[in-house]
Amino acid sequence: MIITFILTVHAVHAQVSSLQVADSTSTDLYEKADWMQLITFGHQTIANGTDFPGLRLKIAYAYFITGNYKKALKEYDEVLRTDAYNETARYYAYYCNKYLNNDLAASYNAGYLDKESKNKEGLMPFSLLDAGVETSVKENNNVDRDNAFYGRIGISTRLWWRLQLEQSLAYYDQDIFRLENYRHITEEYNFADQQKEYYAKLSFAAGQHIEIIGAYHYFDTKFSNTIFNSNLGLAGIKYTGTYVDLQAGANFGRLDDKPIEQYNAEITFYPMGNFNFYTISKGSVKHLDGSNAFIFDQAVGFKLISNTWLESAVTFGNQDDYLDEDGLYVYNAIDNTTFKCGETLFYQAGNHAQIQLNYMYERKQDIYQDINYDQNSVTIGLLWKF
Repeated sequence: MIITFILTVHAVHAQVSSLQVADSTSTDLYEKADWMQLITFGHQTIANGTDFPGLRLKIAYAYFITGNYKKALKEYDEVLRTDAYNETARYYAYYCNKYLNNDLAASYNAGYLDKESKNKEGLMPFSLLDAGVETSVKENNNVDRDNAFYGRIGISTRLWWRLQLEQSLAYYDQDIFRLENYRHITEEYNFADQQKEYYAKLSFAAGQHIEIIGAYHYFDTKFSNTIFNSNLGLAGIKYTGTYVDLQAGANFGRLDDKPIEQYNAEITFYPMGNFNFYTISKGSVKHLDGSNAFIFDQAVGFKLISNTWLESAVTFGNQDDYLDEDGLYVYNAIDNTTFKCGETLFYQAGNHAQIQLNYMYERKQDIYQDINYDQNSVTIGLLWKF
């Protein structure tokens, strides 16, 4: 018993001693702003068996200050796993998610902050998060198609700390020309393809990393003298991890009086833990009125210069009535798109405004004639974050 007691006292003393060394060394590196050395020392210390919240918080801050928000969140998660109301971890987890454009996860962490911190940051359980507008002109080289126009306005609202609502109103318009021969007489028909849309997406934070998604999209479509009223739904789930975010979901409903189902899987990869470089890969299986199609979408983005990002995207597959971006964008124009690619420039103009400029090329099939044609579109958008 005496030997056991002596060994126990020695082990406790050694543990206290190693903790004191780790705390003083990490504090010294923190005060010197030697962030990379602090990260290396911190992980070595944890690997050797010494782990405590103060060390995790310093490692997390080193990641945060060097812009690796994903790794910072991983360290803050370790602190919050045993202390859900740790004010420092929640505060910086809020900002990590803000810088990763994850407003719902940011709100989730903000809900744990004390009243003083919420008031300091101007955080309320109900508030506007952002508002945006975009307009697009689509030019083509088909003499039987006029240029198309698309416009959309949208707002995003925090309904509670775990609940977020996004809403949009959109309008599409294009004039269609068609030549028909009857008894050696050629007649030209001119009619409009017009569509009004309402979209709503509700997101619920089921936990620190789990998001439940539900969306509804209504269409009022006028094609020639025919009017369609369409309703689409979406159910999905999203998981945000370290470096990788995973999302899966299903669209369903009737579009232009045709039954449609679409099943989606998406992977977003942040190799640097931020938007300095990222990739988005998405695969969709679409069942439309008895026919099946597989669609693959790949996007790669990177930080070009200060406050400026560039994203390249390409989509393969039969995109007739394709539902994109959680069902926000629906490709149900009269002619089918078989291929599209484009570039988007994002510019952060100050703390609140983001300007977006997009160019997109589409390869399309004429529904009345056995021909393919090209369509080029330019979209300008403005997003204001409150």
